[in-house]
Amino acid sequence: MNPTLENALLDVRKAYRLLADYQQRLIELLALIREELGASSYYQCYRNSPPRGFERLERSNDAGWRFLSMSDVSVLWIRDGGQEDPIHFHKTGDLLIDVVIRSDTGNGRHENNYALVEESSSELWIYFFLCKTPQNKSHNWYQKVWDRTRYPQLNKAEVCENNPGYYMYGESLQLSDLSNESAVKQAIKTLRERASANLEYKI
Repeated sequence: MNPTLENALLDVRKAYRLLADYQQRLIELLALIREELGASSYYQCYRNSPPRGFERLERSNDAGWRFLSMSDVSVLWIRDGGQEDPIHFHKTGDLLIDVVIRSDTGNGRHENNYALVEESSSELWIYFFLCKTPQNKSHNWYQKVWDRTRYPQLNKAEVCENNPGYYMYGESLQLSDLSNESAVKQAIKTLRERASANLEYKI
């Protein structure tokens, strides 16, 4: 038996269990935030996702990251006016909310921004896509709005690309500031206030 390798594998087993606990807490946190925003679940976009087979993984140098789906994912929610098909037909004030989980901002998976773990942070980036002037035809939130819009600079409201009448605004929240329910509720309350001021529409 190789003691060095055995100790390393012990650390791996501990890391797996710690990761599972972290992701469970993260999912519970997302549920609380979604409820505070009065939104409903819609879709998700994993930036790290494994292919169906191992053949391609064997020839890649990022196979390990491909199995860490929760390290960088967009969780999409909608808040609508109660219409029959809110995904395709929007009303003024409808929202698509994108919560980007950035478990390690310096992992190099986002705009190649690699940094040491001590110099990185764990954050949620929350973006509001607001419909002010609805289309008079089917206009899918994911395909027509979210997928065609580049993220704007944080803390700045902008018009969604190729979508006049749709605006977006985003901020980052440190996960370390969201340690309990009251802290989460206060953070979301002040976020909504700032988003409302920047979008000039009550969120």
